[in-house]
Amino acid sequence: MRATTAILSLFTTASMALAANSTVPDGNSTTTAWVKKQEAISWTDLKTNVNPEGAAKGFIAASLSTSEPDYYYAWTRDSALVARVMVNKYNTTDAGDANLLGLLQDYVSFQINAMGESTVCNCLGEPKFNPDGSSYTGAWGRPQNDGPAERASTFILLADSMIAQKSANGSYVSDTLAPAIYKDLAYVASTWENACYDLWEEVNGKHMYTLSVMRRALLDGADFASRQGQTANVTSWKSTADKIKSSLEGFFSSDNGYIEVTQDMQGGVQKKGLDVSTLIAANIGSMGDGFYTPGSDEVLATAVAVEAAFADLYKINQNTNSTGLGTAIGRYPEDTYNGVGNSQGNPWFIATNTFAELYYRAILEWQNKGTITVNSVNAAFFSKFDSSAKAGTTYKSGSTEFDSLINKVALAADAFLNTVQTYAASNGSMSEQYNRDTGALTGARDLTWSHASLITAANAKLGTPYN
Repeated sequence: MRATTAILSLFTTASMALAANSTVPDGNSTTTAWVKKQEAISWTDLKTNVNPEGAAKGFIAASLSTSEPDYYYAWTRDSALVARVMVNKYNTTDAGDANLLGLLQDYVSFQINAMGESTVCNCLGEPKFNPDGSSYTGAWGRPQNDGPAERASTFILLADSMIAQKSANGSYVSDTLAPAIYKDLAYVASTWENACYDLWEEVNGKHMYTLSVMRRALLDGADFASRQGQTANVTSWKSTADKIKSSLEGFFSSDNGYIEVTQDMQGGVQKKGLDVSTLIAANIGSMGDGFYTPGSDEVLATAVAVEAAFADLYKINQNTNSTGLGTAIGRYPEDTYNGVGNSQGNPWFIATNTFAELYYRAILEWQNKGTITVNSVNAAFFSKFDSSAKAGTTYKSGSTEFDSLINKVALAADAFLNTVQTYAASNGSMSEQYNRDTGALTGARDLTWSHASLITAANAKLGTPYN
């Protein structure tokens, strides 16, 4: 317990502050019971995909599926987000677990090796690596510049955890983690204005998601470097983060009423602009400062628009309200990737879990703030839960109206997880997608990121959102 307390005191991001001061309403007790059970299953399934037999140490497979589709690679992005869940476990429920720490150090070794590999793009934005640690050299959408940013933030979280738990020898953080962190941050600072491929690997341009995780990495890095006494680049990284924020502000379209996914598109899938990745960015890329956070006006408006786009698109979304299920959510409405080839896109477990987590995090944010004010941007969201809500309506913490509102939002979040429960396998297995008409599992089996997204949503529901 002392180790965990020390770790929590070290981290200053909003998720930890919210967890300390706020709670999520109990919501649906049946959902809560399932979530606790599934979280444990997902944690086991996630670890199964780390260090699979025959692969280089530290290899985190996106899935163990090797054909139709072949996902037996370590994507920089997926690996960083999965490892981030692992670090959060090491910070909390699994504090001091030597086996888990060993897996994390294996991950670090694999990634540092990848950073030195010869790659097609000749840059740190190479998207994926083979099980033996070599770079993938086939045709692909590259570079993908979110990867180094996500890796830097995960390495920083691990470094802070190891310092707090005194689980590193004197030089591991300074000699192993820090140089890799600074290398990634230098890359982020030098490439943030460049076009690259998005997290779905389909569009070349400038992306809201990529810029969000870049901004977070630079701010995480500036804080870390300051605490390490390495201040040479701190001012520059903060300045660049401010520039990224200014750029991100332009992604919200007041005409459309949502955050658009991409600007300056140079090739790839044509989209209207709605994409669940803007909400994933709010969950993992925001800094708790009110800017594109889960409870912010622009993100709430975007959530309404994204959900509405899928409500009538998938057959399995018919009559969801009468069955207690939330809307099944896909990546973007124009999606044609079906998990193996191209025909019609399906709902994704990642996307549906994202909505649940977003709502839980928003509740914690509102509780921490102490008040909710409805305005012209967010009115469409709040009117879903209170028909009398309109611009100017205010809900104050402690009032009956405030409690009623957040209880309804919590139940809506639970409904998304009810959808996940309905279409996951009876043993808790979750593939990448589930069929838009039948709900059958489809695509890569036991996608590691699917399980990671369930774990982060579960912890947000329980009032302890991950960093």
